[in-house]
Amino acid sequence: MRHSIICWNVVHPVRAARPVGTNVPSVRRAHPARLPGRFCATMQASRAPPRNRRPPLSGKQPTTQTTRRERRAAERKDRFEAARDERKTRSNSGGGSSFINTRNMTILGVAVGVLIVLVVAVGQLGNKATGRLKDPAIAYRAELLDGTSIGKADAPLTMEVYSDFQCPVCARHSLDIEPTIVAKYVNDGTLRITHHDIDLLGRGTDESKTPAIGAVCANDQDKYLQYSHWIYNNQDGENTGGFRKERVISIAAAAGLDEVAFTTCLGTQPPADEVAATTAKATGELAIDSTPTIFLAGQKYVGLKSASDWGQLIDAELAKLNASSAAPSASAGASAAPSASADPSAAPSASTTP
Repeated sequence: MRHSIICWNVVHPVRAARPVGTNVPSVRRAHPARLPGRFCATMQASRAPPRNRRPPLSGKQPTTQTTRRERRAAERKDRFEAARDERKTRSNSGGGSSFINTRNMTILGVAVGVLIVLVVAVGQLGNKATGRLKDPAIAYRAELLDGTSIGKADAPLTMEVYSDFQCPVCARHSLDIEPTIVAKYVNDGTLRITHHDIDLLGRGTDESKTPAIGAVCANDQDKYLQYSHWIYNNQDGENTGGFRKERVISIAAAAGLDEVAFTTCLGTQPPADEVAATTAKATGELAIDSTPTIFLAGQKYVGLKSASDWGQLIDAELAKLNASSAAPSASAGASAAPSASADPSAAPSASTTP
């Protein structure tokens, strides 16, 4: 509340005596301040009109407030209501409210989840899901190919390979190790390799037998090694549908076989009987219970070996062959020596003739 002091010059009157004994009610007056020659009194000034205040953000008519605290509370309320009205306006116009953002984030999360599931499914199903086939990119000299064998028929050393098309170790031998052996020992006529495909890992399914039968059909088209390389390079697990009949036919077609002829052959009995006979011999007479099982010069080796290991074994067998071939010539030279020594004994008689 605002006050002001008003002063004016007055003549001090003579104060009248207050009646004694008279109960005169006292009157509250403003206490004047006595100054020499002047009379001053404190008077309440009329309250100045309120200052112009910023209109409320909410657009509502302000209420009359009596204290500063109440005015501040009213301003806070106005700001809150203005922000709330703005959010409502943006929500109605699609301007990205919290609800809209939450919904968008939910949709985005679901889409990402579906994408992850698809990626995992393709990774687990592999070629079965995508239908893609991988080219092994292996080619041998045509003059060395002879049915299921590669190499000259009169090569001094032979290697017999028994394998299952579902065996991943067999695939590594066929695709990674064997090309090095062929380049070093088959191309120069030292070694001949013959392949035998058996049904060892099928376990009641046709996923080892079907590609083995297909190998017999591929051999009928003189494309055995091309087919076997494509089969090995497109393995897709054991007994999981990777070598079902339809997929084997697709792999054979990718390898360059006549698809119609191959499909017809795959459904006939003779190729199946040939696979059954080869499997029976391998598991019975040869006592094969693991693949790959490889016979080098009649010696049995089980499991995967590196190209350098096979090189050492092949070199050792070649050394044996060279040693055995050198022994007869040495013994022939030793037997010829006594006949030569008999000639001097005849010389004296000849010399005694004169």
